[in-house]
Amino acid sequence: MAYDVAVIGAGLAGLTAAATLAKGGARVVVCEQGAQVGGLWNSFRREGYLFDGGIKAVENAGMILPTLSQLGVLDRVHFAKSPIAMITETTVQPIRSAADLDAYFAHLTSLFPAQQRGLQEVQGDARRIFDLLAALLNFPGLFPEAQGGARPSSWLRENLGTLSRTPKVLSLMNTPLRQYVERRISDPHLANLLCDLFPDGTTAFFGLAYFGVFLDYHYPEGGIQAVPQALAEVIQGWGGEILLNAPVSRIQLASGRANGVALADGRELDARYVLSASDARQTFTRLLPPEALPGGFLAGLGRAETSHTAFNVFLGLDLPVERLNLQGCGHVFYAPDLQGITEEDRLTREDYFAHVPQEISVPCLHDPSLAPEGKTGLILCAMTSWHYADNWGLRDGQPTERYARLQEAFADQMIGSLGRFIPDLERHIEFRLTGTPYTLQSRTLNSEGAIMGWSYNRRKTWYRGSMLQIAKAVTSPIPHLLLAGHWAFSPGGSPTAVLTAKLAADRILKDG
Repeated sequence: MAYDVAVIGAGLAGLTAAATLAKGGARVVVCEQGAQVGGLWNSFRREGYLFDGGIKAVENAGMILPTLSQLGVLDRVHFAKSPIAMITETTVQPIRSAADLDAYFAHLTSLFPAQQRGLQEVQGDARRIFDLLAALLNFPGLFPEAQGGARPSSWLRENLGTLSRTPKVLSLMNTPLRQYVERRISDPHLANLLCDLFPDGTTAFFGLAYFGVFLDYHYPEGGIQAVPQALAEVIQGWGGEILLNAPVSRIQLASGRANGVALADGRELDARYVLSASDARQTFTRLLPPEALPGGFLAGLGRAETSHTAFNVFLGLDLPVERLNLQGCGHVFYAPDLQGITEEDRLTREDYFAHVPQEISVPCLHDPSLAPEGKTGLILCAMTSWHYADNWGLRDGQPTERYARLQEAFADQMIGSLGRFIPDLERHIEFRLTGTPYTLQSRTLNSEGAIMGWSYNRRKTWYRGSMLQIAKAVTSPIPHLLLAGHWAFSPGGSPTAVLTAKLAADRILKDG
């Protein structure tokens, strides 16, 4: 059978693009190498607990939920607001409103009183960036259902003040966050605390914007896996096909143009367009012959580095969630001390996992059915590098005895660190599991277990232009081969995945 579009990868981007295409009347087939849809948007169960193995919450950023609404997913999945909390040592600051963000900065000021002026400047720039993004996301036509037929002229009048500050705000797109912070904050420990939540190389614009995104977290009933499952049902409802356990071995070409894919089992699927929502390096180096690409293209791709990865510890606790003192927040960022970590620590510090900030999520806080009654499933997550501890003790990319020892030792460090906030934590652990960068790579095929595509460092990434040029990021040197997802544009992440998917699908539908 011939298709209009063959989509490679059934992660958030691939499914969003496929749903948009199928809704628009295109004949779509999605080819997924794994046994289930979702990619990094996955959940699993153990002994009555549900854990999310990749993404822990939906960072709406003003675009994910409206996109899912357009596709009919919100008719199938219920989302609840998921307020976050910032925990500094033992102090918990819930973030449910702009006033709570003010309280968090006030708390930092009480800890570092000599840095008050610098903190005020950081907070002010964060607010200006958030206002600009909120205005841009409300531009008429982007999400018509949510905008009630607003006109560009009225939008311009309402946002004139915000837009007048655009040049200063946009200048922060080219400034690394750490450099920006260190120009305003003289205390290195406070600088660490402000930067540690973000990947090395994050721009000031992206990092400061997240103080607004923190107010826009959501969690789906039934766990993260409910979202890709609903997208898959939508695609099939509009006549699209999803093939599982169907890795693509080759992108087919005719006269230099993509015209389908060949699967590892020998099947060949003809399609007028191919949309790769998978690892871009693998797309161009493994699925295409090198002579099909322009000179220098592969060299630039080879020099680019991947983003950070993550280490996860999954805990089943014989404690009710109320005993954890999270103040109703199912997603928290925990800084175990006031020292923070440096960029060098991510590669060399032996006790790194005893001091790294942890992203902690509690699925059953939103949905009690996700853990046994009176108990709690806890997920501890820390940013790390594929290259930490000599590539995690892997040899030729495969696990060794040392790899097994390291993951248990690092889990001990993270549990011990959290024990400073939750006394006697270890005594209440019924079981624990770990997920390493190798786990992420094996299950998603993302190079080096990268969780956000390419490096956030502009000097090391496969950079495709500014945010104002993101529409170009979905194109490739091969006619009728488009890209989507966090490998299409840096900085990556779920909002980037959804936006590039929407742009790629709309381009195909417009071309007919």
